[in-house]
Amino acid sequence: MARVNVCDIKNGMKIVSKYVVNDKKLISFKGKPGHFLALILADSTGRIEGKIWERAEDGNALINTGDLLEIKGGVIEYNGVLQVNIGTYRVCPEGEFDPREFLPSSSRDTGEMLAEIKGLIDSIENFHLKSLLLSFFDDMEWVREFCSVPAAKANHQAYLGGLLEHTLNVARAAFAAAGLYPRLDRDLLLAGSILHDIGKIKEYSYARNIDVTDQGRLLGHIVMGVSEVDRRISGLEEPFPEGLRIKVLHIITSHHGLYEWQSPKKPKFTEAAVVHILDMLDSVVDTFTRAREENTDQSLSWSPWNRALERFVYLK
Repeated sequence: MARVNVCDIKNGMKIVSKYVVNDKKLISFKGKPGHFLALILADSTGRIEGKIWERAEDGNALINTGDLLEIKGGVIEYNGVLQVNIGTYRVCPEGEFDPREFLPSSSRDTGEMLAEIKGLIDSIENFHLKSLLLSFFDDMEWVREFCSVPAAKANHQAYLGGLLEHTLNVARAAFAAAGLYPRLDRDLLLAGSILHDIGKIKEYSYARNIDVTDQGRLLGHIVMGVSEVDRRISGLEEPFPEGLRIKVLHIITSHHGLYEWQSPKKPKFTEAAVVHILDMLDSVVDTFTRAREENTDQSLSWSPWNRALERFVYLK
């Protein structure tokens, strides 16, 4: 049985295929007693909503987030969005599949992106900052995780390799900004750009589906990133200048920019402010890009309401 990729699903299709369950919700009917089960089904090409209308309570008890579900159903369009009305389904047993085959991943070459980041690290002249960065990038187990983890669960670069891609984009932009504004401390800006999101390695899990870890929910990647960088600084052979340590940690602490964006501190010096702006720039560009790519109907001028951007996106 050939699997139907999510990106190839069209209105009116009858499909028999397998997808990973990203989310589920048991919802009460509005006009009658009972419930239906709403699922988010996913593969490496995208996500689509699936509905189980009959015996939804049984389905809710049987189906778990992260399961591979073999479904048979029909595709309809509701409020401009495709969904699968699931007639029959089967939860596939462990060992029948590799869940990561169904997870989206970066379209860019991992080795090339990693090599480019290492090239930027090589260009750093400050001995202490370079030593700090190499304490991460000479750690092969850490590098493996860094190259695999997504940058988010649902917003920008929410796919395997997303953190590597996002970090490279921000570091590239930092390199360009340092050339445009010579007063910036280029080495500090580059180091902060490369380190700003490393806490996401512990914030997200991706063994079966992309989700937030317990540590991620309880602490968040900013707190975990500050802790890990400080731990690495303590383990360096040469004493790390205290003023430089505080600046590096502040860049990580403030990179979300605003308190309402879960930033413990606002940026208090130029390089920290620039890292925040470049981090936001890359996430916004990626979110707009995906909004366009996910709406391939060239007859449409506007996307559906985009929750991440809180607006409709002009597609022409």
